[in-house]
Amino acid sequence: MNAPQAIPERLGLILGCRGLGDCLFAMAVMRKMHASLQGRCAFDLFTHQPELFRACPWVASARPITDEAAIRAYPHGKRVMFELDKLPHFAMDTFDFVSVPLGIGTLSYREKQLQYFPAEPDAAQAYDVVLNTSMTWLSRSWPLERWQRLADALIARGLSVAVVGKDVTNPSDGMAKLSPTLTGVANLANTLSLDQTFHTIRKAGLFVSCQNGLSVLAGATDTEIVVLDMSIEWSKRAIYRGDSPLHKVTYVKGGCTIYCGTASKCPLPDPADHFKCVPGYEAVEAAVMAKVPRR
Repeated sequence: MNAPQAIPERLGLILGCRGLGDCLFAMAVMRKMHASLQGRCAFDLFTHQPELFRACPWVASARPITDEAAIRAYPHGKRVMFELDKLPHFAMDTFDFVSVPLGIGTLSYREKQLQYFPAEPDAAQAYDVVLNTSMTWLSRSWPLERWQRLADALIARGLSVAVVGKDVTNPSDGMAKLSPTLTGVANLANTLSLDQTFHTIRKAGLFVSCQNGLSVLAGATDTEIVVLDMSIEWSKRAIYRGDSPLHKVTYVKGGCTIYCGTASKCPLPDPADHFKCVPGYEAVEAAVMAKVPRR
């Protein structure tokens, strides 16, 4: 007879970040932890976004981080993830920001592979190009008129274009993060679930976005991606596929020389008071047109 299998020890993980991108980076760290423990532990996750992990195969349960009574009464070991007072978040590779304080070191390129596990069946339509017009901090937002100009140029080539995203307000900083609509395209912002947004990006010929949660989500697909530069060096928020941070992704850089991580006030503004890190229109259009699907 086979020996009975040991019941995995329950380990509580407290994930303090709210953002979609940070949660997806942290998911890869959990995967490494799960693999290294070889089934000896089952993870009970406390998070601001429990629905994001509902189909994740190495999370046994996901509960709201606001359930303080459950956290206090948790009978087994607990590990805190994403501690802002441990390391300088803006200056770190996000994977390493999460993994180093846990004592598991930095992740390899292979271990930084992003994944997402949708629970909903694919009901998405396919588009040639999907845009995310997300407006957040000035240092990682592109003017709406440039998004419209780009959409017009794509439509002029006979390409189908859609906009995805969601308007949200972050309770921690009070910022309203918006995904404005454009004219002449399929406006899917605020109409799709996260799962259907994932499916829409996965089926697209090209996805274009500033660096944000959806650019990280796109890293869990094999879609061609163009990401606009921001005030944090691109490599610190890179998306890894096929053991590479450059697999089917183009980072369109601005003219910054310091990458200070500032959100709203540039120490080196140009005469128009724009962030130097945010690329101009011509550079983005050139990168996009080099990657658009051939008709």
